[in-house]
Amino acid sequence: MADEEDPYEVDEDEPLSAARLSRPLSGMFHHTPWDSVAYAAFDPLRAAASAKRLIPDPAFAVFPENVAILASARGLVCLRGAKSGLYYVANPATFRRVRLPVHQRDHRLDADPAVVITFEDDDASASRKSAATGDIAHYHVVVAFQVDDGVWAVESFSSRTWEWTIGGDICAPETVIATSGVGALGRAFWRTTIGHILCVTPETGCLDLIPAPHEVATRPHWEIGEMEGNLAVACADHEFREVAVLYMVPASATEIQWAWAGQFDGHKAGCHAGMTLLRSQGAAEVVVWDSVPELVIAMDFDGRQTRSIGPLVGGNYYTDFIPYNM
Repeated sequence: MADEEDPYEVDEDEPLSAARLSRPLSGMFHHTPWDSVAYAAFDPLRAAASAKRLIPDPAFAVFPENVAILASARGLVCLRGAKSGLYYVANPATFRRVRLPVHQRDHRLDADPAVVITFEDDDASASRKSAATGDIAHYHVVVAFQVDDGVWAVESFSSRTWEWTIGGDICAPETVIATSGVGALGRAFWRTTIGHILCVTPETGCLDLIPAPHEVATRPHWEIGEMEGNLAVACADHEFREVAVLYMVPASATEIQWAWAGQFDGHKAGCHAGMTLLRSQGAAEVVVWDSVPELVIAMDFDGRQTRSIGPLVGGNYYTDFIPYNM
């Protein structure tokens, strides 16, 4: 479709607006076997009653090229063109988009890069101040990419400078799990195949490997997420009887601690072996995928099932769910 007919095309000098922290998830983006993007809303009947909560173009079909969705934070999503390899940041609820300048390094067009959107003001007090004063919430698009076997580097884009910057550090986490990316505390985080969490500080390009909390030794099913502005780890035992959430607490410039945030009996909440923990974003909720009824389920820290998506019947979806908040 020509640019002049594209309702997403906007002036790149006009910044995109971001949602507040700590609101419940609106829904999940995912991909389909036809290489397209789809969106599923929590409580779709209630969402349909409010036009403001609908996504006008969930497949991003009006983009000038086919795109894949890679990351989301506070109402914004990052996408990449299938042919050009260019990155876009869009607000799918308002039909607004910017195309990022060409990045400097090769992020492997034939593979899914590990991408996170993270905001400079990602803490509760700064977010309240930004909303009260009308200040623009500046964000970074952080990309982790492989430069050698098991060795990774980062390149990050800043909406403040409108430039890409190559980080000076490298690390060796074996593999960065692209579908685990989370933005919190102004940084980007991913799980890795060595069981540590990769932490990237985009302003400095510093890479750190953070040990997972000790609780995952007895609760080996775990996933990271953002809850109320915190980096969170949700973990469960093999039978999903014990479900726990911990928040990362920076004890000092070089030391990380984990604080207990909540726990519940998974069996009383209807959990069972075979469920999969998903990334969370916004409110303090544990999000799971139950492949038996084909449901995405959100639960509070008391184990109450508050909302759900699905059933996603027909098998016309991939379970690469990307949490989205309007």
